Amino acid sequence: MKKHSILAIMIVLLLLPCLRAYGDIGIIDTEKNKLQLFGFFKLDAVYQDGGVNGLTFPRYAMPGDGNLYLSATHSRFGFKYAGTPLSNGMNVAAVLEWDFFDTTSANQMKPRFRQGYFTLSKKGHSLLFGQAWDLFSPLGPTTLMTNGYLWQTGNVGFRHAQMRYSYSAPRYDFAVSLSDPATAGGWSAIMPVLQARIGGKLDANNKFQLGISGIYGRENAKIQIEENAWAANKIDVIGWSLDWNLAFCKLLALKGEYASGKNLSYVASRANYFYHPLTFRIEGEESTSFWSELLLVRNKLSSWLGYAFEDLGLGKNECLLAGAQYAAGSGVSFGLEFAHFANGNPGYLDAKTNQVMFSAILSL
Repeated sequence: MKKHSILAIMIVLLLLPCLRAYGDIGIIDTEKNKLQLFGFFKLDAVYQDGGVNGLTFPRYAMPGDGNLYLSATHSRFGFKYAGTPLSNGMNVAAVLEWDFFDTTSANQMKPRFRQGYFTLSKKGHSLLFGQAWDLFSPLGPTTLMTNGYLWQTGNVGFRHAQMRYSYSAPRYDFAVSLSDPATAGGWSAIMPVLQARIGGKLDANNKFQLGISGIYGRENAKIQIEENAWAANKIDVIGWSLDWNLAFCKLLALKGEYASGKNLSYVASRANYFYHPLTFRIEGEESTSFWSELLLVRNKLSSWLGYAFEDLGLGKNECLLAGAQYAAGSGVSFGLEFAHFANGNPGYLDAKTNQVMFSAILSL
C-alpha cells in the first residue's frame, strides 16, 4: 500500500505542468466533491559567513565556519478537499499537506507530514479535527526561510494535533482548542494542552486586526541530578501572546507578535525547564519573544523589513532581516533576502552570522 501511495504522488507531480496549462489544478471537480492540489517547488541558494544551528533551517547564530549550499528540500505540496454539506447544512472541508524537509542533509529529501485536518462549518461556527496551526501566536512572518521561519528567534507558533471550536463575526473572532499533550521533554500530566484566542477587527474592511491568545498545560518533568538520583515534579506550560496585522493602505502593512511565558518549548521556543538548586525543584524557563515586519507591495514586487528576538533572561537571540520578491507570472517568482543573526546567550561567544538567500519558486 505504501509503494502504491508513493507512486500515485509521483504521478501527480509529474503531471503538474500539464494540469497547470488548463488553469487551477483541480484533480476532482464534481457537484459533490472537489479536490485541489496546492504547494510550491522551491530552490534555495544560500551563503552564510558564520555558523548557524542548522544548515538549511537557520534560527540562531553559532560559533563556526561559513557555509554555501543549494537545496530543494523546502518544496511542499498538499490537497484541499470540499465535499457535500451534511444533512443539517454544515459544510465539509479538509486539508492534507507534506514537505520534504530533512534536518540531516541539504539534498536528501524525506516526505514529512505537516498538516492533516477536516472542518465542519456553518454560519460563522466551525469545528476542526486533526493537526493544524496552533491558536497561540497564530501569525507567520514573511521570509524566504521556509523552515527557519524565525522559530526560536521570536516566532513561537507551531502545529499540533487538536480539536478546535471557532466563531467568526463581523467585528471579532474567537477560538478555543484542546491540543495533543506530548511535549519536547516528555509528556504533560494527564490533560490536553488548552489554547484560546480572541481577535478584534477595528474597521469595516478588516484592515486593522488585533488578537490576544494564551496557552496552558502541565508537564511531568524529570532530570537526573546525580548518578542515581533524579528530580521529578509537574511544571506548567504557560504563556500569552499579542498579535497584530495592520494594513495602513493598499501598499503598506505592519504585522507581528509578542509572547511571554514559561516552558514554551512545547511550541517553538528554546525555553525548556531546569533543576533549581535552591528550591530543589524543576522549574520552567521564562522567555520573552517578539517579531514584527513592515511589508510593502507594489505591482509585482513585494518587500519586507523585520526584526525578531527571543530573550531567555541571560541574553537575546536576535535576527534582523530584509528581503524582496518579484512575481514573474504563472506562479513563478524570485526572491532575495539578507538576514543578520546575533546570539547573546552565554556559551555562544556572542556569535554573529550574516546570511544571503536566493530563492526560485513555482507556486501551484
